[in-house]
Amino acid sequence: MKWHFLGGANQVTGSKHLLVTDQARILFDCGLFQGRRKESEDINRNLGFNPAGVDAMVLSHAHIDHCGNIPTLARNGYRNPIHATTATADLLPIMLRDSARIQEADAAYLNQKTNRRGLPPIIPLYTVEDAEAAIQLIQPHKYAEELLLPGGIRLTHVDAGHILGAALARLEIPRQGGPPLRVALTFDLGRKNLPLLHDPVQIRDVDIVISESTYGDRDHLDARHEGEDLRLAVNRALARGGKVMIPTFALGRAQEIIYLLAELREQNAIPDVPVYLDSPMAQAISRVFEFNLSYLDEDYHDLRSRIGSVMTAPWLRYTETVDESKAITSSSEPSIVLAASGMCEHGRILHHLKHGIENPANQVLLVGYQAVHTLGRRLQNKEPIVRIFGDEFEVRAEVETLGSFSAHADRNELFDYIQGTGAKYVFLVHGEQSQREAFATRLRDRLGIPVELPNNGDIVDLAQLPIPSK
Repeated sequence: MKWHFLGGANQVTGSKHLLVTDQARILFDCGLFQGRRKESEDINRNLGFNPAGVDAMVLSHAHIDHCGNIPTLARNGYRNPIHATTATADLLPIMLRDSARIQEADAAYLNQKTNRRGLPPIIPLYTVEDAEAAIQLIQPHKYAEELLLPGGIRLTHVDAGHILGAALARLEIPRQGGPPLRVALTFDLGRKNLPLLHDPVQIRDVDIVISESTYGDRDHLDARHEGEDLRLAVNRALARGGKVMIPTFALGRAQEIIYLLAELREQNAIPDVPVYLDSPMAQAISRVFEFNLSYLDEDYHDLRSRIGSVMTAPWLRYTETVDESKAITSSSEPSIVLAASGMCEHGRILHHLKHGIENPANQVLLVGYQAVHTLGRRLQNKEPIVRIFGDEFEVRAEVETLGSFSAHADRNELFDYIQGTGAKYVFLVHGEQSQREAFATRLRDRLGIPVELPNNGDIVDLAQLPIPSK
């Protein structure tokens, strides 16, 4: 009963775990590691196992750091089911096709340079064809539906409260001579009172928790402050005639911002300026929300009953073409622009920043986690000069981080959830080392249970842990 920590253990991205028993090999998540190009290339190409030998895969949710390397599985022979919630199954084709196009485009761009130097061609990590092969393997399921996986392993998904369709998992793994080992997987635990989503469902009565720890060393501001924080920031920039540029994750955060702007506009709490969603991918995802209304909370349904469709409101301008996007960057009129990517590493937000970051009237509003070595983190750290598309720019625009925005539980929310599981053993993953260490200390001191901080590549035999059989 060996658990292989293959990715996202001692880092925030690249979630990947493999459970190996005498009867089955089950993969949990297969995400892209995101960081420096050379390091990312090496990590993402080396899966650490033979995909053709895996009997089933379980996906927690459709964020790219959890699902983005699934096409590499298909490229290397994986042909078995990919189990996910129905909403995740709707989102996954959008995410994987977009990621595959990026892989192909990046390889083509780099090959222009390697060809001139007589170097071997760059092979994309995977292609659109690989993504399409993976999409055919998706098997959708509802929350609370018990799945019987190979090897007699039973799995139940519950609402994670993180993004649309995100799931926490409760596993029951058969063990010889006793009751099954009960394991909770809380790779990305959401928060209470988030817009759009239901609160996380508490998993109880388990032996082991394998949990994320992204914010294990800090507290968030109350999620109920998000709307007011957004109002104050937006109004400050618009009052001086500037643009509000919001780097946003296409899945989850973009829709959350749209919802809050819809509330503020209904209350006449912000000026009636153009609001652009400059991300074809975010637009496609927003439409998926309208097809999965059962996943959304009562507040969303109340707002929808008053104003009609929230995600396709008449005041929200979707930009489809590159020319439309260029028109926004060249315009000097006050506006609100949402564009991917959330960490400012690629996508249309880079063009908006290039043209607007040296204008002191403008504002860059950071509303999500900014990983180390990303442009978003450099902006968050108030570096005076940043590089965009190879050129240096002086940061004269106001840069603000809204601390109330996060789809991840903070240390108090994580602690309360793990305590509620009744777990006797905890593994912390999906966090920078300082965050994991701080949170491990809190769990050990307050709950008096063993807490381990595995590294990528570690293997733990769950059957050998000192856990009572009852």
